[in-house]
Amino acid sequence: MEKFSTWRDAGTGIQPFLPPVPSRKDSDNVTKIATAIGYVLKPVIGILKLSLVLVTSLLLFLLVDVICLVLKPIKPVHRIIHYLFSAILTRLILFFMGFYWIRSEIVSSLTKGRGIPKARERANKRGGVDAGDIIVCNWVSYVEIFYLTFRFDPIFTQYYPATNTLRPISLWKAIWTTGSYPNLDPPVETETFTLQELINYAKTKRSRPIVIFPEGTTSNGRALLKFNPIFKNVSIPVNDFKIHIFTVRYDFENFSPTYTVGNKFWHFIRLCSQFINTLQIRSLISDESSFSRYFAPTAQPSIPATTPDDIVGSQVLNYMLQVGRFRKTGLGLVEKKEFLNFYREKASGGYTKKNR
Repeated sequence: MEKFSTWRDAGTGIQPFLPPVPSRKDSDNVTKIATAIGYVLKPVIGILKLSLVLVTSLLLFLLVDVICLVLKPIKPVHRIIHYLFSAILTRLILFFMGFYWIRSEIVSSLTKGRGIPKARERANKRGGVDAGDIIVCNWVSYVEIFYLTFRFDPIFTQYYPATNTLRPISLWKAIWTTGSYPNLDPPVETETFTLQELINYAKTKRSRPIVIFPEGTTSNGRALLKFNPIFKNVSIPVNDFKIHIFTVRYDFENFSPTYTVGNKFWHFIRLCSQFINTLQIRSLISDESSFSRYFAPTAQPSIPATTPDDIVGSQVLNYMLQVGRFRKTGLGLVEKKEFLNFYREKASGGYTKKNR
């Protein structure tokens, strides 16, 4: 769409904020008949699946956010029950949304994102993700919020670039903020934390791992947005926590699960109306994502420093590019905010060049 050409990345030619569209392909008579039947069945399927998702979501809220509070004083029991209910019910939600199976693959950066031997994969899975560890993932939809809850029952975060701080948020708040208008400053009287403060808290309380979306907002999954300097003040070498790299990709034919703009509830209804949805998760083998071997560079007086301020963040970006086989763009949170301004004003008919 040429009217959105301002937000086309100059280096890659990708427009990361626009919803992806299916590729055009010739259809035979059988395909046309199947499409016609789909138009009839999809509303029925959508209503049924939507009802199941809403009921399961209500059950998840009651069991995890209400009843589990009674067990909070008994911390070991609370953690186990909280994790079990979260894992079972979020997997059911994904199933009802059409994600009947999830393709998960552990890859190696040393082989440019290709898979690893089964024996090494089994050893990697035994390593696990501990309380206070960081899970880094690209952000393209609310679907991966459910997936990460199913796998890890983590603490989600919202990033504020003006203060370079994070706000711990719940599963429901993470879903609500997916694709929403980015806030550069934290809301008034909202307590935020540095990444190290959150890590220290999670480790001290033996709480849960922490999910970081370094892009700070959603893209359409075709490339990575510019990373925010979340890891800028992390001490080198990293010894007191682990960083786990994950990437998300959705394959689709008619409607993409990625969500960047538009009515979220309508997007959710259309997603539930599809017969099958496909989610692919790729993660970096844990013994390669260890940052304990990285040391802060020592600059010599005669040689200017050329290394980035955020050494850990730069390496995380490189890992994610290899693992997900993505391309890197120069667009980020600020550009997404400008794009949403334009999109909303264009939709309302009130956009003028002066507004920009």
